Amino acid sequence: MNSTFKNILINKIGYIRIFSILAGIIFLLSGIGKSMAVLNFYNLIIQYGFSYISFLAPFIVLIEILLGLFLVFQIRLKETALVALLLLFGFTSIYSYGYFFQHIEDCGCFGAIPLTLPPIWVFIRNIILMVFLFFVFIKADKGKVKIKNWVKVVVLFVMCCVSFTSGYTYTNELDIDDRTDEYLGKSVQETVMKEFITTSKDSSYLIFAFSYSCSHCLNSIENLKQYEPSGAVDKVIGLAWGDSIAERQMKENFNPNFLLKNYSPIILFNLTNRYPTAYYIKNDTIKQVYRGELPCSYIFSKKIKEHNNKISKVVAK
Repeated sequence: MNSTFKNILINKIGYIRIFSILAGIIFLLSGIGKSMAVLNFYNLIIQYGFSYISFLAPFIVLIEILLGLFLVFQIRLKETALVALLLLFGFTSIYSYGYFFQHIEDCGCFGAIPLTLPPIWVFIRNIILMVFLFFVFIKADKGKVKIKNWVKVVVLFVMCCVSFTSGYTYTNELDIDDRTDEYLGKSVQETVMKEFITTSKDSSYLIFAFSYSCSHCLNSIENLKQYEPSGAVDKVIGLAWGDSIAERQMKENFNPNFLLKNYSPIILFNLTNRYPTAYYIKNDTIKQVYRGELPCSYIFSKKIKEHNNKISKVVAK
């Protein structure tokens, strides 16, 4: 693409339109990602020390989505850019406080979407977006523009979908493109699990993939601590992601008695995007996959026994 073509393209479309669409796409990705894991966003707000406003997590998601749609479709552009600029400035200020004073590196920008950036790039991205929004606010025409009916339908449809998803994931985990069922009955070496652990054929394992900031994950820790001492499995291994503050708080509150291995979310998402997820491994084979809060070791052992009895009956027939 030569410079002449670039100039023609920019003059035809307008750099204000380009800036607003780019900013809108980022807001949409951010809102959609958070809507897929609102509970995690809720917990992240608490980590930053703002527990008294954590209940606003679903509302913030809807605001981000609405701003993104308005920016993309050029609706009330001047006013929208100003609100988006102020919101982004607020987010950046809060992240700065968390990073410099609480040592929290997770900005939670894109929720369940694995687009994690190092802190320096988070600041650079936000500054660029704020510059875009500032130019849009300064240069955009003020006044109402007639909104086409199909745009109204798209905006309404997206907002309804996101409202439902946000409400659902506020109390539940959303299972999207989860690959854990593909692991059942396969050896560790046949799956991506081999990149995280090394097993022995004569031992049994419970692999627990979780986030330090996930309430469902933390509610499972005390049960998880029972598995080795009770003999339910020979070895428990936790595969975790989250910032150092959340990790320290988890260790101080729960005193885990099992092996912990930390990964970046983008690495652990190669295994699963659902947290918590537990894998029961025996004879180097993934026998069971459990999603959601973990049962106590007694219930777990009972389920394994019942499962083995069913298999024995089927084989006998």
